Amino acid sequence: MSKNNSIGKKIIIIFRIISAIVIILCLIVLYKWHRNNIENQNIVNELGNFVNLNDVSNTENENQERNEESNEILESKLEVNFEKLKNRNSDTVAWIRVNNTNIDFPVVKAEDNNFYLKKNFDKEANGAGWIFADFRNTFPDLTRNTIIYGHNRRNGTMFGNLLYLLDENWNFENENSYFYFATEKASYKAQIFSVYMKNADELSLRAHEFANDAEFLTYVQILKEQSIREFNVEINKDDKIITLCTCDNTNKNRIVVHGKLVEQ
Repeated sequence: MSKNNSIGKKIIIIFRIISAIVIILCLIVLYKWHRNNIENQNIVNELGNFVNLNDVSNTENENQERNEESNEILESKLEVNFEKLKNRNSDTVAWIRVNNTNIDFPVVKAEDNNFYLKKNFDKEANGAGWIFADFRNTFPDLTRNTIIYGHNRRNGTMFGNLLYLLDENWNFENENSYFYFATEKASYKAQIFSVYMKNADELSLRAHEFANDAEFLTYVQILKEQSIREFNVEINKDDKIITLCTCDNTNKNRIVVHGKLVEQ
């Protein structure tokens, strides 16, 4: 056997060993990714028992007719058992539900914005993380801009379905024009007024209080101008807004949805 043939065989063996190791590592990563998704979905299924969307307008026809005569509109709203949720996780501050998506989660808040990036609702290690509020926000008395974060999982879980709102075929009329948000103090409809994708390095979300009304309204106008769609939602100095934020599949950009909070 020549020296060159011997070296060639060794290289092939080394290549095969490295390839096998890479394949094994990839399988381990895929297994953990899949397991994390299953664990979180099981939690979501369990926590779904603690929230209801009650359609008041369909409960009694008599009441519905009476309110139609008085021009009062009765709406569906979230009713959440925060006591049970907080018994399981005291960090619970809200619940969010986005119509025609799988976004239907309790919202938690930690002392920073890193804790729930890799922890689930039960505070166990999980790469899918959980849906969490910016640590600078306050609850249940909300600041002018409440920011909610979540991962964009490739299987569409967590905040992955926010991608739908960027689709040119997504219809923002009727129930797609708003989403639900509830705290221990109040239930809201969030009227969507801006949707866009922006480079992560250029994105600056303000969760803290603004210096004055003018600064807040200027900020809102900037958000509207960035939107890929035009929404006829008027926002004044007394209003509060909510921001949903996730990454895109490249992790270079952020998908952002802004809504005006209307207490029900």
